This record gives sequence, C-alpha cells and structure tokens, in this order.
Amino acid sequence: MANIWLKGNFSDNPLPYLLYKMWSSKRTGQLKIKKQKVSKQLFFLEGAIIFSASPFDIKRFFSFLEKEKLVQPSSLEKCEKFSKLNKISLLKSATELSLISSLELWNLLETFLINDVLPLFDWPKAEYLFEPSPENKKSEILISLSPVKIIHKGIIQMKTQDIINSFIPSPEEYIHTYPNRSFLVTDLKPNELYLLNTIGNKIKINELYQLCHMGKGEINRIIYLFICLRIAGPPQKNLNHITQELSRIELYNILESFNKKCIYIFKYISKEIGPVALSLLEKCVKDIKTNLPPQLQNIHLTQEGKVNLISTPSINSGLPGEVKSEEFLNALNEILVSELLAVKKTLGDEHESKVAKDLKNIGKWNSKKNKS
Repeated sequence: MANIWLKGNFSDNPLPYLLYKMWSSKRTGQLKIKKQKVSKQLFFLEGAIIFSASPFDIKRFFSFLEKEKLVQPSSLEKCEKFSKLNKISLLKSATELSLISSLELWNLLETFLINDVLPLFDWPKAEYLFEPSPENKKSEILISLSPVKIIHKGIIQMKTQDIINSFIPSPEEYIHTYPNRSFLVTDLKPNELYLLNTIGNKIKINELYQLCHMGKGEINRIIYLFICLRIAGPPQKNLNHITQELSRIELYNILESFNKKCIYIFKYISKEIGPVALSLLEKCVKDIKTNLPPQLQNIHLTQEGKVNLISTPSINSGLPGEVKSEEFLNALNEILVSELLAVKKTLGDEHESKVAKDLKNIGKWNSKKNKS
C-alpha cells in the first residue's frame, strides 16, 4: 500500500505539509501525532483547526494567563468556586467575574492554542495518523483557526534549520512559481514577496542565493514556506497536480488488486468477530465518503467485502465519471487506510500490523509512480 499522506512520519511529510493538505482538501477528523512517549492531537472541521471546550485544558490556559501576568494567581481558584456554585464553565466564570473581557479572552485563547502547535514544526520525526470523524457541533467549538496562518507563523519561528534545508532543491535545480500562487500572495510579508519576485517564473537555487539580498538560511526558510503552501517549489511534475491517464486494462488490474486487499481484510475481521464484520466495514466506508471525489460518493460494499467503485458511467476515460487518475488512486488508498484503522480499533495494534504486512503481498498494482 502506498505511503500516502494520511498515515506516515514527519520525516517524509512534515507538519506544515500535512496542515496544508488538511486545509486544501477540507478534511474533518483528528490528526494523531506521536513522538516517543509524547502524543498530540489536532482536530479539523472542513480543513480548519478547531478547539472544542470538552478536551480543552483550561487549567493550563490559566497558568499561561498567570505567566503573562494577565490575571492574578488567585483567579483560577475564584473561577473554580464560582463555576462550581453556578454550574458553569471556567471560561464563562472568568467573564462573569469581570476578570477579563470576552474579546480579550478569545484573542488570548488563539495565541495560547497557536503556541501549543508551534513546537511540532521542529519535530524532525513523529508518527502521524489521520482519522476521519463526524463533524463537531459548532456550538461546542471554542475557536477555529486557519492552518495557513499557523503554517506561516510556524515556519517563521522554526529553530531546526536542518529540517528546512532537507526540503530545499539542490543548488543546480530550478525553483518554479506555481499558477495557483496568487490566492496567497496578499498574505505574504514584504521580504517574502521580494523573494517571490526575485524567483520570477523560475530560477536556479544557486542563482537565487547570489541575486537575493538575504542570507542563505532565510532564503531557505522562505522557500520552505513557499513549498508547503504550494506557492513555489520544484517543477510541478513532482506534485500531485499532474496526473496520468490509465487505460481500461490498467484500471481493471488496479481494481482487481484493490479488491483482493479488501476481501482479505473482510475475511480477516470476519474470522475474529463473525458476521458483524460486514456492517463494521460498511460504516467505515460510509464515514470516509465525504473525503472521496464526487464521482465515488455512491460506493458500497458487496457481501464478499469488495468495494463497488463504479458509480458513474464512464464516457471516454477508463475511470468512473472521468475522475483524475492520481485522485482515483489516492481514493483507493484512503479506503484501505480506513479499513486498516477499523482493524486497529476492533482487534488491536498487533492485528493491524499483521494485516498491513500481509497486504503488501496481496493484490499488487503498479502504475508508474503509484505502487501498492
């Protein structure tokens, strides 16, 4: 199974890349991040990073306010007593007691929550897994933040230059500006806009170092920002914007291989939990439908565990509803990742590892750069 961005390691897909993918594909769910014994979770609603009241660490927020000398050390205790007496939240207690205005409180919440994410930008390695989930009730969301804003701030404050340098093209390679860059240009800082203008349509990295009135480290930092935000970077053939066509024979072989994997997963779970395996996987597929291309929204499972993907009649292409090939292959991978996640949740980590290992030898497909 391909090492797609829904599951992997920061060493391959760094945090700003993942945040951009969540934002651009309007994902809803939870990104779980683990580095040794440290775990973090980021929640998304249609691409935006959200923070809800229920899992929010309010006491740590009050510690932040105290450290910034914005409230008195006794404020938390007062709020806790008032909260308990009136059966309201600590945040509401803070405004009811006039310790802080609601506008100032929410501005500080945004600062606190962004600061909590920023250290992750300097993690060179960390395992991650994205789990799609139902939408949160909007009334439960404290604050919603743009990943683009966090990416911008996160890269500017990064301390680990080695991470940045590892994603920069070699000196003799070209860096190109991308056609879709204009939607973010107005948000660039003056030095970033200057570098973008210096790049022009394309320029060799070593020529950019010579021409630009900035140090090499700062140039690399801004290039890294441009790459993560799809403003500029290596030739677009290295990105997912360029897709290839699949013949009907290739499509048939890929679908056959894909369904061999699906059948194996279904039989494996059935052996452990019985007939409910089908309904478990049906729910799994239903939960990710909103993340799939529109042409694949009507997919369903057969009694053998196969995924019926052909939902829209094909006209000239071999793909359902003229869906682009790379988008189609990514959709297949996403379905497999979601079914693997069902194995993990139902049977545990050891079973998931065994199934993932077995899948590598079941139903292989190879379409140039896309490998099972």
